Amino acid sequence: MSTDEYRRKFADFLATQPMTSDITYEQVARAKTRDELGISSLNMVLVLVNYIDKFTNNTVTMRPEWVSLLGDVDGILSVLRQIDASSVVPNRA
Repeated sequence: MSTDEYRRKFADFLATQPMTSDITYEQVARAKTRDELGISSLNMVLVLVNYIDKFTNNTVTMRPEWVSLLGDVDGILSVLRQIDASSVVPNRA
């Protein structure tokens, strides 16, 4: 998935979260930092926990090394990539 596709996925997911539902794709595309989007560090952690729940069925856990990446949008997208790459979703045959 390209960076732009991850930006879209991130924006679409933010729209489903009560604390970030008013953030648009256009805002995400323009923003360089989480602060520019008006997302607090606590809310960013909650967004990640919810992302992990939705997209990995909780097969991924939060990692301390992600904290330093959550201040800017590119870092957040990097974390989303890592979450998706680490996901072990059971085969639903």
